Amino acid sequence: MEIVFNLLVIGFVALIAYWWANQGVLSALLHLIAVIAAGALAFAGWEPISHKLLAIAALQPYAWGIGLMLPFALYLLVLRILSDKLAPDNLNFPQYVNLALGGALGVAAAVITLGIAIIGAGHTHSSNKILNVAGASRTSNSRGQPTLTSSPLWVPVHSITSGLYETLSTGSMRPTLSAPTLASEQPSLDTQALGLFRDTYAKDGRIARVAAPVGAITITRAILVPDFEVPGVATTRAYVVDVHLESGATTPGQGFAISASQFRLVGKARGTTGPGSGIAYPIAWSQPKQDGGRGVFVFDDRSHYVSGPAGTQTLDVSLIFPADSFAQGDAPRFMQTMGLRLPFPKIDAQSTLADALAMVMGSDTGVAPVIPEDIGTVNGNDLSINDTILPASADTNSMPGSMKLQDGNYLFEGTGDFEQGGYRGNKSVVVKGVWARGGTRIVRLNVSRGGSSSIDIWGDRNKLRERVGDTAKLALVDELGREYLPIGFIHITSSGDKRVTIELDRNGRYAEVGQYPTLSTSGADTLYALFSPAINRRIVGVKLGGEWLAKGDLLMEEKR
Repeated sequence: MEIVFNLLVIGFVALIAYWWANQGVLSALLHLIAVIAAGALAFAGWEPISHKLLAIAALQPYAWGIGLMLPFALYLLVLRILSDKLAPDNLNFPQYVNLALGGALGVAAAVITLGIAIIGAGHTHSSNKILNVAGASRTSNSRGQPTLTSSPLWVPVHSITSGLYETLSTGSMRPTLSAPTLASEQPSLDTQALGLFRDTYAKDGRIARVAAPVGAITITRAILVPDFEVPGVATTRAYVVDVHLESGATTPGQGFAISASQFRLVGKARGTTGPGSGIAYPIAWSQPKQDGGRGVFVFDDRSHYVSGPAGTQTLDVSLIFPADSFAQGDAPRFMQTMGLRLPFPKIDAQSTLADALAMVMGSDTGVAPVIPEDIGTVNGNDLSINDTILPASADTNSMPGSMKLQDGNYLFEGTGDFEQGGYRGNKSVVVKGVWARGGTRIVRLNVSRGGSSSIDIWGDRNKLRERVGDTAKLALVDELGREYLPIGFIHITSSGDKRVTIELDRNGRYAEVGQYPTLSTSGADTLYALFSPAINRRIVGVKLGGEWLAKGDLLMEEKR
């Protein structure tokens, strides 16, 4: 397929060159100018436009690709129309001049157009290969670290294009009112596009998230250590960076799965890819372990990923980056991960190895959280393991298009209205319940009104909802202090057609209590928040907006 891809690239360039050779020198020149200008405008607005698209859940996987290619196409269309209006007639040149010079201009325009297309396609949710062609990626030979030297294209149009606009961004097209340029904010754009941006986890045809919404990832702390010791790696000068990941960085059904290629520190661009380049990828990280405490892991194999304990939807990790990529006193400017650029904290002095170990090992030691004595206890009937969709009944033949299924007969994500009771159909088509990731179970928490629940998230019996507001997050807490956010809810109506509404969103939408349907204070309806905690853990409490709402006692048993 690599040969086919290269032939397609060359064929496209040749076809465009032939077209403009026959259109004449002036037309070819005007088109090239329009292409260059449209590309410059597209790159200039790439980040803000993509951020707007990232706010739309359905577009998140494709936001960066659409944010570049769609504006480029629109700008090019407008500029072509204007150029045709301003110069409606061609100039007369000898045919050999049209063919030679017009063809050369057509080649340049084709290379830039195809380069932008590959860069845009390289920033969409897909595998790290295009037509089975992989560029920069993690390999076994590189011991799981990103390789930056792979060049699978005979005519590297993506590298030519990124190099052109990086040069223009620091030269004739340098921003007038701001300092950042394409070269400084998107260095080595060609390797990102083909294909470090998409060099992520894939299993059973499902590809982990490659783009995260704004705010889903934050840097909480960073230090510089002169002699950090990584198991299996030589002692090195390193940056240790604490990163907090929200549910927007998870992949539905997979949880967290982020590779070394998807994190990089960026400093002052130096035009190389080795030591002193101003770009560094992590060599190791630490994260919570399933049974408590934290472990240190090395990015020394392409199968190693930042992940999270089963059921967790937020994660705190520490990343270790080699500091030899940055000159003394030339600290990183930002960390780039899953499309986001996060400002790097200012570091005034080097820290000690003890400081680094304290960050890496963290405070997640498996100690049970301290719950105030005056906090009430949730009734056992209001907090239970329940994987079913009862009292609803449903089958795959009548499943609404707005609800996705997983593993055949389990509700995965979306919205659906279902009947209560009634004919359940053949066993082969009956919906078995709500899908839970391996190592987790589905838990229902009764959050109804009217005194029908032992807890109150509505502010009917306390002032907690008023204090924390509608954006407060509801969470179950286990004995290790880990929090589990809702993945959806079940709303059971007792009037009218007595329907059961089930809404599922595994990206954290229903963590906020303001997203739940408004209930009558009469308590006629029943509302369950759904969670997916890890098995073999014990749920010890419920939180709302960081404040304790109730104590609990629910052992997460395996399904039998």
